[in-house]
Amino acid sequence: MPSRLEAIIRSLTRRRRVALALWVALLCWAATILALSSLTPDELPGPAFWFWDKLNHVLAFAVGGWLAARALRLSRPDLPVAPVLVAAVVMIAAFGALDETIQTLTPGRIGGDSRDWFADVIGAIGGAMLSLYRAPRLPRRPPD
Repeated sequence: MPSRLEAIIRSLTRRRRVALALWVALLCWAATILALSSLTPDELPGPAFWFWDKLNHVLAFAVGGWLAARALRLSRPDLPVAPVLVAAVVMIAAFGALDETIQTLTPGRIGGDSRDWFADVIGAIGGAMLSLYRAPRLPRRPPD
């Protein structure tokens, strides 16, 4: 006998299932960023700073920007693309500000670095723009 959750998931269209998976992935991404932000410098994994710090921020937040933009576009295919991309960037930029704030509360971490936040925003913009690349491959929802 299928569970209620299984029945709900089966009833969703392919587009909705992909959107749901993207929202879950975005939450996992955010949880990972917050977990890393709460670590002291001694607890951070060694490879965390193999690359230039700002490049780490750009790459990490590009993933968030891509996930947010794809999830929003699939959840709301009726909305124009530009406002959805702006919403995704604003969402990830706000999360970047939260991340920097949390780092100020972590012992041994400085946080609150506007250059880190700027790198987060650049990454979010890049990720949101990259989300456009795959968008045409999914079928459009037929008009009601």
